Amino acid sequence: MTTFLQNTGMGEVDVFTGPHSRMKYLVHLYSEKLSSTDFSSYADLKALLQGLVSTFSEFKNHEHIENKCIMKKLQNRLNFLHVEVNAVKQVHCDNHLSEMKEMLEELCQKLDMCLSRLEMEQMGKEVQQALQEFTQDFLPHMKEEEEVFQPLLIEYFSVDELMAIKTDVMELHSKLTKYDPYEKAYADYELDTG
Repeated sequence: MTTFLQNTGMGEVDVFTGPHSRMKYLVHLYSEKLSSTDFSSYADLKALLQGLVSTFSEFKNHEHIENKCIMKKLQNRLNFLHVEVNAVKQVHCDNHLSEMKEMLEELCQKLDMCLSRLEMEQMGKEVQQALQEFTQDFLPHMKEEEEVFQPLLIEYFSVDELMAIKTDVMELHSKLTKYDPYEKAYADYELDTG
């Protein structure tokens, strides 16, 4: 693998960009769905909430994969080398994924008991506000991983080690999420994360 990478000019192995393209695509999809949902319609709001629960399950799986395959290894390597990077210690500490998923599941159940259009509209606005706040944190979080943690991986891991990490990341994403590295719908998808 190293020879192939060197021969193609690919001296770096990026472990974040592929799966992040899927996560950014999901943000784009829920943003579009949110803007076209009629919050006073039970069917529309229910479909939105169910889709969001599924999306946030995928986000949680993505986070688990990053923690297991990337961040734990990076933390262990830095600890072994006595290198301290605060950002590595604090990653995924407070990204609100669990809270968002729980809120969406509760609203899904609450919707079934909903008696008025006004109540549904209030729920829709609550979801909209929560998603805006989440997205404002989530996109920069992914950018930080790509701009801070990827260079640390390149600095402290060999190309072969990075290829093994990337393989693990891709395999687990294929099993636990709907990410397909060959899917053209989001393979090169980018959102402004700045």
